[in-house]
Amino acid sequence: CGHTIGRYAFIGAGAVVTKDVPEHALMVGNPAKRSGWMCVCGEKLNEQGQCKTCGQTFSGLKIRA
Repeated sequence: CGHTIGRYAFIGAGAVVTKDVPEHALMVGNPAKRSGWMCVCGEKLNEQGQCKTCGQTFSGLKIRA
């Protein structure tokens, strides 16, 4: 309660969200930490911010944790 989860963000099962989650973030753990970035199609982005499924590239994401 009281935290904002950004669009296209994924929260892993059992993760405990303790702060706002940015758009496209993949969050896991207790407390939840960002472990990657997600595409709008639901696939995890590679280290270059590109989706292997749809080919879309996202710039401006801080890919490295």
